[in-house]
Amino acid sequence: MARRSGKGELGKSRKGVAEPDEVLRAKYIDYCSARVCDLFMEIDEERVYELASALETKRGAEHGALNVKDLAILLVDQLMSDMSLPDLATWVEDYRRNPEQYDPFLLGLWKASVESHATS
Repeated sequence: MARRSGKGELGKSRKGVAEPDEVLRAKYIDYCSARVCDLFMEIDEERVYELASALETKRGAEHGALNVKDLAILLVDQLMSDMSLPDLATWVEDYRRNPEQYDPFLLGLWKASVESHATS
């Protein structure tokens, strides 16, 4: 998978620096999103259509009956089930020990999530 060029989000994550649970949860979602996006971008267009068609059939819908949003949700769900992403607790434990292993994959989406919670 392609590595991202981000260098330590939130003023550089360092071992021993405790981050609030809400930040870690947002980073986890960001990390998983980035991994799914990377995988999706590696799949050739023909394979995407094959997957979409198979998912429509699996859902019992006629070919072309689902809108793009529904198909995207089904594709993401399928990709996530095909990947070996860690659960939140496992990821947080490993992230706390090795943030430098994960920070390059973060897209920065977690910042908006944390900021929106801070202003609510």
